[in-house]
Amino acid sequence: MSARLILREPGRYRLEGAIHFGVPLPDDLQSPGIVPAGGSASVALGGLEQADSVVLALLIEWQRQARAQGFRLTLAEIPERMAALIHVTGVGPIFADGP
Repeated sequence: MSARLILREPGRYRLEGAIHFGVPLPDDLQSPGIVPAGGSASVALGGLEQADSVVLALLIEWQRQARAQGFRLTLAEIPERMAALIHVTGVGPIFADGP
């Protein structure tokens, strides 16, 4: 399955499919236009078939885009491998709740 971002309800999204090194990202994932609800948005990662540094780089870019629009992006349903990658790289604080 190719990767896609699904709107579950306002401000809540789910990332599904496969994203990994060597597979081009669909254009709509590079700047997905995430819209917050009540000043925040979250992306559930439970639908990912694979989680590697490419996904992490994508999430960091989405966070940059969110901050430029004045809101923070949080993560939910983080797969164990992705949680380990976030921890080992030290980027967890940029996805934590808060300003």
